[in-house]
Amino acid sequence: MSGDPGGGLLPVDRAAIGYLGCTGLVSLAFGGLTGGGIAAAHAIAVFGITRLAAWHPRAGLAAIARAAYAVLLTPLLYAELAVLNRFLTQRYFDATVQAWDAAMFGGQPSIGLSASLPWLPFSEVLHLGYFAYYAIVPTAILGVFATRGLEAMQRTALAVAVAFFVSYLIFMFFPVAGPRYEFARIGGEIGEGTLFGIVHGILEAGSSKGTAFPSSHIAASLAGVVAAGREDRRWFWLLIIPELALTAGTVYGRFHYAADALAGILLGLLVCAVLRAVEPRGVRAAEGGQPAA
Repeated sequence: MSGDPGGGLLPVDRAAIGYLGCTGLVSLAFGGLTGGGIAAAHAIAVFGITRLAAWHPRAGLAAIARAAYAVLLTPLLYAELAVLNRFLTQRYFDATVQAWDAAMFGGQPSIGLSASLPWLPFSEVLHLGYFAYYAIVPTAILGVFATRGLEAMQRTALAVAVAFFVSYLIFMFFPVAGPRYEFARIGGEIGEGTLFGIVHGILEAGSSKGTAFPSSHIAASLAGVVAAGREDRRWFWLLIIPELALTAGTVYGRFHYAADALAGILLGLLVCAVLRAVEPRGVRAAEGGQPAA
């Protein structure tokens, strides 16, 4: 799924255009003047992506930027979600997700985990795991580029980008604020932790309300880990431990409900499975990829 090296849109271009087109149309139809501005910005971005069609560098920073630009854009797209998810509803669906947690787990794990395990070293490890998200995604993408080349990196970056885009579409139609807004912040000894303070400070500075279900952190990073592992299994085994710590940390730190984490896992795996299924026959064999499992 690497695209024609001589020209044409890459699969990641089509995914980005699809996301920008969908959110732009919703913004234009339901967002009034603000939505019109967002739609115009998305239209400009789509035009810019179509201009990339003739640019297919084969090495160096230019090749990395060409393959991974959609992932690099996701922080900007994330920032506008707090506005986008107000166009279609004024509700947050936390009560629904809390009911799912209660039905599946007999309570609220996002409260119960930290309450039952109030041990500072344990908390710091899990908060480090949550912080590891910022390393997992670039390591998966750049690591595969280093060991398996450009086409392998393109496939890995595509999986990450698609996981983000699907998560963001769900946020727009089904906004969930999350435990940070619904429940009291963790206190006591845990709340004095260094990594606790760093992670919570980052979220307070740059979080978009309504982006809890599914956990895009889990979905995108897991998609990256699995996709990278299919290219070179060494990256799977290197990254799966921090990925597991990230998953546990999202619930322990009250960043996400347990249902958010579960949905993020399922979405990340589904994205990888679908992309694998639609990949042209013979591509993997021709490139000598090594599946993780």
